[in-house]
Amino acid sequence: MIRNIPNIFTIANLVLGFICILNVFVKNDFEIIYIFYVCLILDFLDGFAARKLNLTSEFGKQIDSLADLVSFGILPSIILYEYFDSNSFNLFLKYSSILILVSSSIRLAKFNISEENNNFFIGLPTPANALFFISLIYYNGSLKHYFSEYVIVFFIILFSMLMVSKIKFINLKFSNFIITENLERLMLILTGFILITFEGHSAIFLLILIYVSYCVIKSIISTLFLK
Repeated sequence: MIRNIPNIFTIANLVLGFICILNVFVKNDFEIIYIFYVCLILDFLDGFAARKLNLTSEFGKQIDSLADLVSFGILPSIILYEYFDSNSFNLFLKYSSILILVSSSIRLAKFNISEENNNFFIGLPTPANALFFISLIYYNGSLKHYFSEYVIVFFIILFSMLMVSKIKFINLKFSNFIITENLERLMLILTGFILITFEGHSAIFLLILIYVSYCVIKSIISTLFLK
């Protein structure tokens, strides 16, 4: 039973991701958001349990990516399609959401054949991408009017490119508790608490935007000046 704990978390993530998709069609926004948060927690727990119990396996890696494709690839693509379908007759806008699905698939396939690194990811992780768009679509705060349909399409194209890029994105997992070695992670987490305090959980997309901007700028500086 213990050796199946990581896979149980993974299957739960898969099932809840599918339930989220069903709720998109009936426009049950409340359940989508909070079930999606549970998917994120389960995605963390399956990897955490596998590492702590020394139960990592090729099967677990493959099924984890399949679950992630549903919860963090298909789900945000459908949510974006439904958003554009409800607000525009422009076919380009509606079908731009397919880029998320395609890029997520490529990103997860590349992850499966790469060696795991505890310090960074190569390419924007699919959970961060999904969290950005789901948070943005369901955001109703004071910044909403800045995010027109065309701005959202811009982010779809940009984030799709980032998912399949070779840019290094900080891994927020803590391998130790030495402050100097985790300063970037701690600053991002602190920024997240501040944003949630003042804007609420629906503004998490701003945290993802800060995270992405920081990692991209850091990568550019590293490429230009630290070779």
